[in-house]
Amino acid sequence: MTLRVAVGQLWQESHEFNPALTEAEDFAVERGATMIEANRGAGSTLGGLLRRLQAAGAALVPTLAARARPGGPVRRAVYEGFRDEILSAIRDAGPLDAVVFELHGAMSAEGYSCTEEDLMRAVRAAVGPDTVIAIGCDLHGHVTRGFLAVVDICTACKENPHSDTVEAGTRAADLALATCAGRIRPVTAMVKLPMLLPGGWETVDRPLADLHAMARRALAAAPGRLLDVSIFNVHPFRNAADMGQAILAIADGDAALAADTAGGIAAAMWSWRTRFADDFPDIDAALDLVAARSPRRLVALSDMGDRVLAGAPGDSTAVLARLRERRLGLRGVHPVTDPESAAAAVKAGVGAPIELALGGKITPGFAPLPVRGRVVHATTDGDFVQQGPYQAGQRSTLGPCAVVESEGQTILVTTAAGMTQDPAAFTSQGIDLAAHDFVVVKSGNHFKLSFAAIAEPLVVNTPGMSGHVTGFFDYSATRLWPEHELMLDEAPVRFFGRTAPAEEARVALTPRPYPPPAP
Repeated sequence: MTLRVAVGQLWQESHEFNPALTEAEDFAVERGATMIEANRGAGSTLGGLLRRLQAAGAALVPTLAARARPGGPVRRAVYEGFRDEILSAIRDAGPLDAVVFELHGAMSAEGYSCTEEDLMRAVRAAVGPDTVIAIGCDLHGHVTRGFLAVVDICTACKENPHSDTVEAGTRAADLALATCAGRIRPVTAMVKLPMLLPGGWETVDRPLADLHAMARRALAAAPGRLLDVSIFNVHPFRNAADMGQAILAIADGDAALAADTAGGIAAAMWSWRTRFADDFPDIDAALDLVAARSPRRLVALSDMGDRVLAGAPGDSTAVLARLRERRLGLRGVHPVTDPESAAAAVKAGVGAPIELALGGKITPGFAPLPVRGRVVHATTDGDFVQQGPYQAGQRSTLGPCAVVESEGQTILVTTAAGMTQDPAAFTSQGIDLAAHDFVVVKSGNHFKLSFAAIAEPLVVNTPGMSGHVTGFFDYSATRLWPEHELMLDEAPVRFFGRTAPAEEARVALTPRPYPPPAP
């Protein structure tokens, strides 16, 4: 019998301390058959699950695919409109065997702390108790008990930068198909630790790399019995109850195996928590490194404090301001989110001289930078397609935007906070990256994937809303280490799934040696 599977995507990562709401025009949306055609080849979780389900012969029922760059919470009416459209498509579809979606996991909206939980509760009510629901998430998702209570499968990508988003979609589809066929009875164990990672966010960094190695060893030791292990390093710029690092282990009917796996990784993470740290150069040191490099090659400078890819506004001019003060003779590309300046440059037109109070209008504590220059490019349509590999083939937008040349610097002034982890954000606006010494990117990790062929990556300690400084944000809805001093001896293990035990277990958070013993 051909399985009927509803598919879709609702993707945005919310920075709840960013005062700029995410609006309808910030989303790229496809619907119906267009949704499948536009995303089947994409380098995304949605692309992965679509290809695997089609290869298995499933009949796909499209809902919608909607994605926006990370930013402030989504406007309430925008989220509710997407939710209601998804529900309408599912109700109109008739009986379904499964629902397989890509969700980010850390999207919030006005009045909704966790849109993913709200959406999946509504989907479960619409499809009934027997339909399998499988979700592929970003590893920075905020996983809640209410969400896990209504889905059968929740899996995440395993790598940061996210080079395996497609595999997350493939895995979600495979587990959904196996559940529908009765080949597996998934039971999920979750251990959540009330902590943030103050640094060491990439999965090649230790000790995070050691934790992922533990997960891989556990999977290899129980093939066919342990189905998946996901380590969710929660998006830190949320103010939601029950935040924290969530370790999910999915086993085939074996709750004890899932609990032992999730508990062991959680105990090690808590024991090693003080080892999560970064040591990035400041702006001066980074500019010195660019100036001293030989042979000459483009350098991609990560504006760590103003990362659009972490939900910050992207309106910092810190690198540009310091470069002008030092007069190093370097030529750089500087993206700045500033709707007012973008509108002025578009109105002035190509070739016009222009004076701007640039950037610094959204992030608290920032101030505009006076800039004199000439408009060399302007458009009311800043749409582009990301070249990837991260999110390859996905449409994105800069909104109305302009390129301004000023004192040897190239400034990309945008209305929408740009996905500048991808070179296409710049080349789509006629910027020749090879003609510059460096390009500033509003990303801390993922730019390393997309710029690998053309630039040397360098993460820079810059000011803004997306760096970790203990005490900078008011986490009033929860208590988290290192924002608060916490002493834990044990943590709950909670179970989810159709055959899951009703009672929770406990895991002892006993100290673990570091470095861990060799396997």
